[in-house]
Amino acid sequence: MTGRGATPETILSLFAAQGAKFSARNLSTAAHRVAKFGGRNRDVRGDRRVMALADACRRYIREFDPQNLANTAWAFATAGIEEPQLFAAIAGAAPSRLGEFNPQGLANTAWAFATAGIEAPALFAAIAGAAPSRLVEFNPQDLANTAWAFAAAGVEAPELFAAIAGAAPSRLGEFNPQGLANTAWAFATAGIEAPALFAAIAGAAPSRLVEFNPQDLANTAWAFAVAGVEAPQLFAAIALAAPSRLGEFNPQGLANTAWAFAVARIEAPELFAGIAGVVPSRLGEFNPQNLANTAWAFATAGIEAPELFAAIAGAAPSRLVEFNPQDLANTAWAFATASIEAPELFAAIASAAPSRLGEFKPQNLANTAWAFGTLGIVAPQLFAAIAGAVPARLGEFNLQAVANMAWAFACVDWKEEPEFFAELASFAAADLNALDDRGLSQLHLVSLHFHLEWPDRSFPLSKHQQILLAAFQRQDPSPSQQLQRNVATALDRVGWTPHIFEHVTEEGLSLDMAQPDTKRAVEVDGPHHYFKKTRVENGSTRFKSRLLRKLGWEVVHIPFFEWGALDGEREQDSYLQTRLQIFATGRICSNRPRGLF
Repeated sequence: MTGRGATPETILSLFAAQGAKFSARNLSTAAHRVAKFGGRNRDVRGDRRVMALADACRRYIREFDPQNLANTAWAFATAGIEEPQLFAAIAGAAPSRLGEFNPQGLANTAWAFATAGIEAPALFAAIAGAAPSRLVEFNPQDLANTAWAFAAAGVEAPELFAAIAGAAPSRLGEFNPQGLANTAWAFATAGIEAPALFAAIAGAAPSRLVEFNPQDLANTAWAFAVAGVEAPQLFAAIALAAPSRLGEFNPQGLANTAWAFAVARIEAPELFAGIAGVVPSRLGEFNPQNLANTAWAFATAGIEAPELFAAIAGAAPSRLVEFNPQDLANTAWAFATASIEAPELFAAIASAAPSRLGEFKPQNLANTAWAFGTLGIVAPQLFAAIAGAVPARLGEFNLQAVANMAWAFACVDWKEEPEFFAELASFAAADLNALDDRGLSQLHLVSLHFHLEWPDRSFPLSKHQQILLAAFQRQDPSPSQQLQRNVATALDRVGWTPHIFEHVTEEGLSLDMAQPDTKRAVEVDGPHHYFKKTRVENGSTRFKSRLLRKLGWEVVHIPFFEWGALDGEREQDSYLQTRLQIFATGRICSNRPRGLF
């Protein structure tokens, strides 16, 4: 079985012919060699002789010595052969004999159960108790494999992790690249703070990244992002090393790398450009979480990647049944944050989400509503379902999520249930101090919407209106001065005078140029008023326009792209004269929100 010509076939044939005579050591060696020579060979996994070998190992398990136990567990895990009864037998036999295991046996046993996905709490507890005092005997791979195993299995072992965190830093020079990456991954996955260990890895890894395979690069970036450890030099080195190798990354590696740089707030334009270039042609390989995380990462990092978003928008709708609630919410949030129109995608989300809202976490509900509101998409069934699901769970929401959701419903001109707005407002009013200016500003707009739609009803935030208004005025973005001033000068030339530059209404709404006595205004709409590429007004712009209209204002909008196309004062003046005729005719654009259905 150990000769140079040994193969899984020769070993299994020998077992089939003489297995009845095999000792415990022979059985363990046969399993080990089949895995070593065959790996995760599909033919091996489906071979009945392998099943017979597993059964024989299980029956003789009490005769196995510690090395036989560890080697057998390693073999079946490595080969990807599901044998829960055999693993149960090993889990029963091993704990009382762990004192006889060598360090590699302890590490390999933990690794095997984690890799096979077998729950064995008593075995893991025993290893966690036995290993710390013996870590000085562990080689670097044993340290890395043990940490990885406990993290992958989701087993809490704080004393073990603390011992590894103490033992590993001084030996990192002996770790191979996978060991460095897996150790970082393990501590991040287990949620264990180990600043000295992460600092040591961050110092050791950059000079060795040429040795890292793509998964090691992705896992290392992911681990530091998840752990919240700042390592700018490490991220910079990964950003340099990864782009030329992106074709070797698997889908999860691509998604995790983008996600990690976005979370760590590391600017890496070449890396993101590279990812955006390779992903569209490979989206069929991406699982739903990879799709959602990639979109989320690019949106969070503020990277424009229209082809990537278009590809995701095309690929996702037919696969939404596979998306979990967080994937649905993150995808919607990403497109809204990136200001990308994707009507088919949002129609599909609006159709898929209502029946699954019970599975949504509060943040998912709020983010989904916020995304539709930001894009100005009216989806009656979705909003009705969210309005029905939220009140019973309101205590689970944080205040910013409540503010986001209230704003979203107001943004799409929701008029079905004033009680829903009142419930959200009552919840927020109980602790307004916990909100920053952004949240307070959103509630100011919600309050305006409520009072305009239901003027005879009381609103729980009315007594806080001055606080909300002050926050809104602090948040209201300053206009692009030069563009606005150019239009103001042209308005003077064509005789639209007098007007006030940068007028603020009693309700706090800013207007670029206004004649308050007649409630007429001119708004110069810069790029942030529109979706990327389509030049269609976004939800926030339409919301403001609707509020102004209901407050009695007539507003002429000057899109930046129309103004920028004009050649000289003569064309500008002619354009404005034509636009201002709207005041005489009363044909002001309603800017109503668009419906999906």
